[in-house]
Amino acid sequence: MAHRYPHPPAAGRRPELSQHFARDTVARLIAARLPQRPRLVVEAGAGAGAITQALTDRRLRVIAIEKDPVLYRILRSRFASNPQVECILGDFLELPLPGEPYAFVSNVPFGITAAVVGRLLAATPPPREALLVVQREAAERFTGRPRSTRVALLHAPWFEIAVEHRFRRDDFVPAPSVDCVLVRIRPRPCPLVPATLDRDYRDFINGAFGTRRQQARDALRAYFTERQLVRLAREFGFDRHARPSEISVEAWLGLFRFHAQGRLGRGARTRCRDVAPWRPRRRLTPSLHNAKLVARRNAGIQPTHYERYLEG
Repeated sequence: MAHRYPHPPAAGRRPELSQHFARDTVARLIAARLPQRPRLVVEAGAGAGAITQALTDRRLRVIAIEKDPVLYRILRSRFASNPQVECILGDFLELPLPGEPYAFVSNVPFGITAAVVGRLLAATPPPREALLVVQREAAERFTGRPRSTRVALLHAPWFEIAVEHRFRRDDFVPAPSVDCVLVRIRPRPCPLVPATLDRDYRDFINGAFGTRRQQARDALRAYFTERQLVRLAREFGFDRHARPSEISVEAWLGLFRFHAQGRLGRGARTRCRDVAPWRPRRRLTPSLHNAKLVARRNAGIQPTHYERYLEG
């Protein structure tokens, strides 16, 4: 039976980072939701080792990183005789990450949430799985729900980011004044945007979403005609007069696919079977143009790519 350690002393808590230590029930829940592969887990901000203990109970190897010297001494003393745990005194944001496959867990101090998530999303290679306890408002920013955000859109093609669990405030010591959730980050096995269009996608999102214009029709006017926007809004289920943040992440991806296909041709679509087709669910067939397209074909005029797409 694992020895129970008390929660860290008040002297070990850093108020400027909004630290709230997980109870044993939270630690066990996080460990249970982590897959058995890969066997190596990096834990940032291990504190006194509540989550570390739950991970070792599942026979996982843990690199436990703690920045605070007081908490590090508690952590090192607790796992001194456990070969599954390597304790490191240092800042996760400055330490190198493993080159072998690894998972990541952290009860992230609120003050560095954005920095930790940014480090994980930019890591090469990224963790196979990441579970983070974060403030609910921060989770909404990274998941893009209920409202889309630029940071969520910029990472959506390459990462699945979702809320896995909602905690009670008394699951932590001391109890936070805000709601906390468990967020899972997982690289997509096949990106929703091909590598060749990586830069185009980021430019599209930064240009369209990163605008101060109040309505989606204004933000997207540089990329689509009004007639296209009417049909795309109907196809992807958004209001042209809504704010860009009110368009779902899925709709933004659909808009970019349509934009990229119109610019680069059908060869721009990805070959991955796991990705939805580049075309919308229904063909955008403007009946008012049918007669004009037929007349142009009869006259020997080659239609544009977009006209061929509309014809299906």
